[in-house]
Amino acid sequence: MVSKEEAQRILDKYERNYAQFQKNASRKEFRTVLKYVAEESNRKQRRLVGLDK
Repeated sequence: MVSKEEAQRILDKYERNYAQFQKNASRKEFRTVLKYVAEESNRKQRRLVGLDK
């Protein structure tokens, strides 16, 4: 699981600008941030439908 702090550190490096992040981030950084976003999305969806509390 990717930590929130790690994803925020990477995004802060690119000034939270998605275009700059997408263009300049390394493959590892890009995958790390997208993995964090996907994990958070899945977590929130599971909570909405009552699978997690």
